[in-house]
Formats: sequence, structure tokens, C-alpha cells
Amino acid sequence: MKHPHRHHAPARMRGFAMIEALIAFLVLSIGMLALARLQNDLRVNADAARERTEAMRLAQIDIERLRAFADAAGWNAIADAEIDVTPAGGTTAYTLTRVVTTNAEPALKTVQVTLRWNDRHGAGQSLRLSTLIAGHDPVLSGALTLSRPPLAHP
Repeated sequence: MKHPHRHHAPARMRGFAMIEALIAFLVLSIGMLALARLQNDLRVNADAARERTEAMRLAQIDIERLRAFADAAGWNAIADAEIDVTPAGGTTAYTLTRVVTTNAEPALKTVQVTLRWNDRHGAGQSLRLSTLIAGHDPVLSGALTLSRPPLAHP
């Protein structure tokens, strides 16, 4: 007895659904591998950005500490240095190198702060900030807040 609703595919099309499923699985697998690689790259780049941000923060702290001198002795103490500035509990070791050049007139010091560290792959990294620090007596800056006497007209 023949079944009127039964449809038989030709012999050449019987394995077609299996090939489609294998191709879909291959495309999905390649996509998942690309996502795994992207996640790893994002993690590595996030670590590098964290290290650069920390280096920038450490350099800025050193420069601001130098700018906060309170007297002539503090001004004279601004000098070359090489120190370990690794934060407590930090996993990356940072070395700060400061080079100071003094200009007599006007009283200025050019300060160049360089931080060096090794990234997670052991490659050397560095960051450099430069600034000028004026040698004016900090006491004189308080004079700007004093009220001025009225001008006398002749």
C-alpha cells in the first residue's frame, strides 16, 4: 500500500542536512575561538592600561611633592634621584628616575621624571613627564591674598 503523503528525497539530497549541521558547527566553533582570543587580548590590554595609569599617578605624586617646597632649603633639595616607588601590595615594580636642571635666571628648575617597569611579558616599559618648577619664595604667594591699599590721587 502506498502512502500518498510520504515524500522521498532523491538519493543525492539525503546527506544534505548533516552537511549543513557540520558547517553551522564549524562556523560557531570559529566564532567561539575568536571570542576567547578577544577576551584574552582585552585582559592583557587592561593590565597594560592599569600599569600605565599607576606609573602616571606615581610620576604626578613626585612632581607635586617637589612643587610643595616651603622654603629655600626645600627648593635646594630638588635634585636628581633614582628610587623604587613600588606601591605597597603592588604586583608591578616601578623605578623612578628624576633628572633636574637648574636655570639661574629666572630661578627655574626643569624636572624630568621617568618611571620604568616590566609588563607581564617581561618587556620594559617607561613613562616620562617633564615640568618646570619656579624658585619663588612660597611666602610671597600669600601676599596675593592681602587687600591692596586704596590708590591716592594727587
